[in-house]
Amino acid sequence: MSDSNRENSAEWHVCGVVVQCRPQDVFSVKTALQQMDYTEINAVDENSGKLAVVMESHSQGALLERMEAARNIHGVLAVSLVYHQQDQN
Repeated sequence: MSDSNRENSAEWHVCGVVVQCRPQDVFSVKTALQQMDYTEINAVDENSGKLAVVMESHSQGALLERMEAARNIHGVLAVSLVYHQQDQN
């Protein structure tokens, strides 16, 4: 999503998710997540294979699509939503 789409949107969503993967796949999962727009990795536990991730989007649907894309990354076992906030302009 471009910055202009964000400015023109009436809403903005932020969610926190925990991405769990096999410990041997942490590097490749982290690399794939870093390629996603408006996605930030805040913490990584390489021993447990858990990554704390923040995703943002102009719509709930786009956010759900991004979470599903994260689920489909090779090596990902689960994506758990732990926080969601919606901001209306």
